[in-house]
Amino acid sequence: MKGLLTISSERIKELRVEDKFKVVFKKILSFFAVAVIVLVFTIAISLTAISAMQKNYEIGNVQGEIRIDIQALSKAFLWAMAAPDPAIKEEQLGKAMDKFGEFDANLKTFSGLYSNQANLNKVSTDLKTVQANGEKLGEMFNSGSSNEEVFYFFNDTLYPSIDVVVKDLKAVSTETGASAASVYKTSMLVVVVMIIVSALIVVAIMIFIVNARKVFSNAILEPVNEISEAAGSMAKGRMKISIAYDAKDELGQLAKDLDHSTTVIENVVSDISASLDRVASGDFSKSTDHPELYVEDFAPIKESVDRIVSQLSGTIRDVKNASSKVAQDASNLAHGAQDLAEGATDQAAAVEELTASVESVNNQTKDMAASAEKGVDLAKQVRREAEVSAERMQEVTSAMERITDASHQIEQVTNAIEGIAKQTQLLALNASIEAARAGEMGKGFAVVADEISSLANESSEAVKNTHELIAGTIQEIENGNRVVEMTTEALGRVQDSVNSIAEIVQESGELARSQAQNMDEISKGIEQIAVVVQNNTATAQESSAVSTELSTQSEELNTLVSQFVV
Repeated sequence: MKGLLTISSERIKELRVEDKFKVVFKKILSFFAVAVIVLVFTIAISLTAISAMQKNYEIGNVQGEIRIDIQALSKAFLWAMAAPDPAIKEEQLGKAMDKFGEFDANLKTFSGLYSNQANLNKVSTDLKTVQANGEKLGEMFNSGSSNEEVFYFFNDTLYPSIDVVVKDLKAVSTETGASAASVYKTSMLVVVVMIIVSALIVVAIMIFIVNARKVFSNAILEPVNEISEAAGSMAKGRMKISIAYDAKDELGQLAKDLDHSTTVIENVVSDISASLDRVASGDFSKSTDHPELYVEDFAPIKESVDRIVSQLSGTIRDVKNASSKVAQDASNLAHGAQDLAEGATDQAAAVEELTASVESVNNQTKDMAASAEKGVDLAKQVRREAEVSAERMQEVTSAMERITDASHQIEQVTNAIEGIAKQTQLLALNASIEAARAGEMGKGFAVVADEISSLANESSEAVKNTHELIAGTIQEIENGNRVVEMTTEALGRVQDSVNSIAEIVQESGELARSQAQNMDEISKGIEQIAVVVQNNTATAQESSAVSTELSTQSEELNTLVSQFVV
């Protein structure tokens, strides 16, 4: 029993964390399964008892219905015997006969509920006897038997058979009551027993859970506390730690790994400390004594230490080489300073000559700028004259267009005159014809008609000549328009060229002015150069003294650098 309600701490300790949970929850689930089984059994017993009680209740109801029907049957026959009115007697007899049908229905329901076949057969037989006696009594009423005969049959035959049925139903009621009491007592006993068993199971579960919580907490918290304490020591910089927890679960493996990690970190820290001491003493020959310690994520630390030592070593070598070079350069600097002083004098003379040349160029540039400004003014004047010529040619073009329009109008007038002349010739011809018809009397009119015809012919000839002159004039005007148009286009091109020349000349003037300003700045720069050359002479002399001092200091630096091992 103790092993059932407890769990071994040693067994739990050796299990993996997942298996720890499985063992504990497996027992808890077993307890709960037993509790569920007990609960299901209790519910089944309760449902059985309820079903039996319900069945007994329905049997009691059916018995009550049969008794009520028997009482109603007796009452109906008694009312029929006592009724003075035949109608009432027939009504009561009808009610009595209807009860026999209800006997059959209730008996059928009763047979479906009641299981004691002997009592059931007895009740069924006795009810059929009552039904047969009742039907016979009804026949006696209908056959006209005397009241005395009817009464004695009811009292001696029918009523005793009803008493028998009542006794049968009492026996059934007594039996079903005893059965219901027995079922009730049995179900209550079982329910009480099941409640006690369930309570014991719940108590067992609680005892097991308390014990399991204690064992499980110890199995988890013991290694976790040790590991947490070790991690806290590592966080504070203490690497010499020891974890006593030893088990085969994940926490035991974690404790071993953490112990091994602290040992590795301690060795790495010791090696880095030794490397830094060696670097502090000036030994850059190697970066670490134990490179095998730096694996996986520790490899970048070794690479960083190697890089630091290598860079420092290279820096020291560079410093050593630089100090030697500085010494050599210091000597060269002294010679160079002397040469610089000598060259400064030559530079001063060259600067004076350059200043004179620049001054001459500056004067020429200013003259060129003034000429450019005059050219710009001249170009502007030419552009204005070209614009005026273009306007005049435009006026000529307009005048030629007006002449063309007038010539067309003259041509229209001439066409009208030509039409009139043709009409006049036609009239003269008609007049000649009429004069010929008139004979001697029309001779004078014929002479007039001939003169009119001659005048019309001359008018037509004049109109024709006028047409030719107008056509020639229009042709010459069109030629003149083309010449004017070509001249206008030429003047436009000339105007564009003049504008371009004016812009170019203006740009040349601006460039000349800009160049003059630049030459002024060059002159100022040359003056500054002259000052710089003088300063260079003084600086060269100072550099000679500094180079001597630099040579002395480079020799001292070589002495210091020679103390490092690279």
